[in-house]
Amino acid sequence: MRRHIQIWGTRFLSMALIVFAAQHWGTPLYKQYFTPKKAEAYVPTTTAKEGKFVVSFHEIGTLQAENTVAVSSEISGKIISIVSEGSTVKPGDKLVELDTTEIDRDISERMLSYRNALRELERQKGELELLKERNKTEVAQAEKQLEFDKSELARSQELYNKKKSLAEEKLLSQSEVDQAGLDVRTKQLGIEKNQMALDLKKEEVKSKEKQQQSEVDKAAFAADMAKSSLDQMHARAKHAVITASTNGMVVLGKNWRSGAGFQAFKVGDMIERRQMVCELPDLASMQVKVNLGESDTPKIHLELPVIIHLDAIPNKIFHGTVKNISSLATEKMPWETGATPGKKNFEIVIAVEEIDPKSLKPGMTADVEFICDTVGRSVYVPIDVVNERDGKTFVFVKRGKRFERIQVKTGKENDNFICVTKGLSKGQIIALRDPALSTDEQNPAGSESKEAGAKKKTESPPIPNAVKAK
Repeated sequence: MRRHIQIWGTRFLSMALIVFAAQHWGTPLYKQYFTPKKAEAYVPTTTAKEGKFVVSFHEIGTLQAENTVAVSSEISGKIISIVSEGSTVKPGDKLVELDTTEIDRDISERMLSYRNALRELERQKGELELLKERNKTEVAQAEKQLEFDKSELARSQELYNKKKSLAEEKLLSQSEVDQAGLDVRTKQLGIEKNQMALDLKKEEVKSKEKQQQSEVDKAAFAADMAKSSLDQMHARAKHAVITASTNGMVVLGKNWRSGAGFQAFKVGDMIERRQMVCELPDLASMQVKVNLGESDTPKIHLELPVIIHLDAIPNKIFHGTVKNISSLATEKMPWETGATPGKKNFEIVIAVEEIDPKSLKPGMTADVEFICDTVGRSVYVPIDVVNERDGKTFVFVKRGKRFERIQVKTGKENDNFICVTKGLSKGQIIALRDPALSTDEQNPAGSESKEAGAKKKTESPPIPNAVKAK
């Protein structure tokens, strides 16, 4: 009996120990490792700020030189040397040199043609001079013969008159007088014939000389053409070296390469006549061109101040003013960068006040802040903290460990911040999100940890650059 009591006592004591251990250690462990946990709602906060509020908005533009000279090639050819892109040049500096092997060969051939043409011209001129001398001699002989015939006619006429007088005195027979008269008429006919021959000779001389002069002119024209062709080749050889006409920084043109697309010209590339080799922007005067949407254009005007941030120079601020607003809105072509079908933009030109050729380079991406308005002193908060429901605007303000919904009145805003004109004061802590939502509801993707939220809580973003005027 006693042994039986000992056995049951031991069993009872063991059960009591098991129950005690389960109550003190098992239940907490179960709750810790097996009970589903309720997500703790972490509420990131920010602080209401007070100060000068800038109403502005941002747009991306491209930095350009106000004055740019395009340099084109006057001839086609292969590039054998080219200046490096980004180099600064002055007038007369060599930019590009083209291969002149074919040009030099053409110059030699055309030089030979020109010399042959000059020799032919000299030969034709010599023949013309010889023809003129021969014609001059023949005409002079005919004129002398005519003068001689005229003198002979005068003697025959005088002899005829004497014989006629003697015949009247019956000292000479009439037959002799008739013979003398016949001699006079014969000489008269001879003179008329020679005169006609002389006139014909003169006409013939003029015709031959004119014909030969035509040959001379033809040879001279051929020589001129050969000379012009030679000069053209010399000019092409001269144009094979392309030099700068003004000061500027070299921006090389683009050349299409199969499989690689458009790339800057390099040694070995072929360039066509009138094709642009490079541009020489004058870095002493820079501007920014911005394509501004139709909704934002009415907010700006000429001489509106802007602040310019360059991606390539993040730690420096540049200033400018609006100098031109295009009269018509245009739509970008489908293949242009940033083109949106149906979206029309106005081109805005902004003059950059600072002169910094070492830093400012054409093509840089510019973040332009258009300063539309400023509010002297205002309480402002991030736009995300302002909620709207049932036509009322409110924020969640922290009161101790809880958040209270406070109705507010808002004023001007920008992309990140909004002015609160009533209902909020400087320094108040506001929930960045609805505190009624759990952490998972606030961050469905689960990508933000409490540590990240804590960082947001302690860091308040500055007044943004990108702004929308209300």
